[in-house]
Amino acid sequence: MVQRLWELDVTRGIAVVLMVFYHLLFDLNYMGLAVLDFQHPPLLILQRLVAFLFLSLVGVSLVLTRLKGVTAVENAKRAAGLFGIALLITAATFVYPGSQGGMIVFGIIHFIAVAVLLGYFFTRLPQWFNLAAGVSVLGAGFWLSSLPPVSTPWLLWLGLPPIGFYTLDYYPLIPWFGVVLIGIFTGQVMDPFSKPISGKVAMPKLLAGFSYLGRNALVVYLVHQPILFGLLLGANALLGV
Repeated sequence: MVQRLWELDVTRGIAVVLMVFYHLLFDLNYMGLAVLDFQHPPLLILQRLVAFLFLSLVGVSLVLTRLKGVTAVENAKRAAGLFGIALLITAATFVYPGSQGGMIVFGIIHFIAVAVLLGYFFTRLPQWFNLAAGVSVLGAGFWLSSLPPVSTPWLLWLGLPPIGFYTLDYYPLIPWFGVVLIGIFTGQVMDPFSKPISGKVAMPKLLAGFSYLGRNALVVYLVHQPILFGLLLGANALLGV
């Protein structure tokens, strides 16, 4: 039985803290309480860093999933559960902020659901193939970003958004599946599961909070935005900003 690795939980927990901080700044800007530029550094770099950490860990975790003996059917059930959550996010954002305000139709949870389903099979492929494929998908993303919008919405999951498309959260397969593949490659090369740090070094107590957040990253993702929005609305009402 492959044990849970505190190194992965801590890294994911750090990504959670960065995500909450980024979304706090995003909400301040979205509500008109601050004027911030998310299209250029440093906030663009922060957004990319958070996404890279989360999605590369998806790839590393898929390697662990295979070593744990999880079957393709069990993995597909997990992906289906994530996609069900993603559909609830779409429904909630259809209510607010609405289809014209940035409704999420293929956000990071939608993407992770698809990546978990597809990535499982890549864990059985040679590690250097996954590296080459990951780099190629990332490169294809730069190419797609240079293309004009298309006339159909049915390709937005791939990386070709339609004309006038606007959403608050968008992670298409190209280029982001490339990050997952690089995570799979990293897990295969480092093989942290056969000789993990966890088995040799106890987790420092100072990292316990990050580990907890990492183990509960999905829950934090689902609840932190309503909490942040509620706190900001309350503070705005009290202070009369």
